[in-house]
Amino acid sequence: MNASITLVAVTGPQKATPARVPVRPLGPDDLPELASLWRQVYASGAGLQRGGDSGWIGTSMAEGGGRTAAADAASLVTSGPDGQITAAIIVTELDGEAVIDELFTHPDHRRQGLAEELLLHCMGVLHTSGRTTVKVTVDANNSAAMALYLSRDFRRVADDMTDADYD
Repeated sequence: MNASITLVAVTGPQKATPARVPVRPLGPDDLPELASLWRQVYASGAGLQRGGDSGWIGTSMAEGGGRTAAADAASLVTSGPDGQITAAIIVTELDGEAVIDELFTHPDHRRQGLAEELLLHCMGVLHTSGRTTVKVTVDANNSAAMALYLSRDFRRVADDMTDADYD
């Protein structure tokens, strides 16, 4: 099992730039397509934190596992011209904190800035809803994810850090 690193960022107001791709809230009707996309993304088993079972998506989204209005509004997808989901960010809440549970892009749509677009929109939604920080746990070997989060001012969480350290 690979080591994981927890990162945190201050949400803050995001630049009001127009979306380069259509971004919309993730809805219950998206769950079957989202689960299928998740399985495609992690088909090699690389980066899997849930043992290859996409059933958590339906549980998390449909049964309220860690769901709040802020988390629901910050869970977003992008879609291509055909309407199929190309990337998704899923946010939940744990102990009163916003947590990015997943951020993934269809293999055919990587390196197009979709993950960054979703992350920026998500952070803006969380800020608007009153969330001051957001956390994410990343596989230490996932250099692309680490680079994305660090480029958006996420910082490693140390056990002895307090909320004042994030300001």
